[in-house]
Amino acid sequence: MKKHQTTKERATRPKLARRGATLAVGLAAVLALAACGSSGSSTASVSPGAQPASANSAAASAATAASAATVKAAMTSLGTVLTDNKGMTLYTLKNNGTPVPCTGACAAAWPPLVVPAGTASVTGAPGVTGLGTVVKGGVTHVTDADAPLYTFKGDQAPGDTKGDGLASFGGVWHVLMTTAAPVSAAAPVPPTTPPTTVSSGGYGY
Repeated sequence: MKKHQTTKERATRPKLARRGATLAVGLAAVLALAACGSSGSSTASVSPGAQPASANSAAASAATAASAATVKAAMTSLGTVLTDNKGMTLYTLKNNGTPVPCTGACAAAWPPLVVPAGTASVTGAPGVTGLGTVVKGGVTHVTDADAPLYTFKGDQAPGDTKGDGLASFGGVWHVLMTTAAPVSAAAPVPPTTPPTTVSSGGYGY
């Protein structure tokens, strides 16, 4: 036998449906607020390693600028001369003032100063002028007043000038005197120290 709804039952059902819809909307709003709070807290936290270090980077660049130069000036027993980036004395090979080519066995004993791969031009420490480059055999050699520069295998340490005045390979080897100020070793840059973060506390919502 089919059961018929009373007028009271028909009036109560829409109210229950509306109440259920209201509860669903409220629950969705609570979940959305919780998600926003979680997202805000994650973006606000910054790890110590991600702290900007622009000041330290600038200090590092200034301290290493001289050491990055291809040609520097250093004090030796002969006076202030040009050296390579490692402080080894540089020489030219000339015959009556004209540069003499140095290849093969000559280059083995007197390694030429070349520009590192990928470097567009030669650089010099402050006060070092007259530098240039010349390409030989696909390699870019550093020159001073158009004369290629070389180091000497006989020099054992920075400041040595054992090759000055030697006559070999069709010319005479000489150091290059300069009036530029000698470049001392760059002071080490202190390591980056992450700043201390003080938490102000509070409640998250």
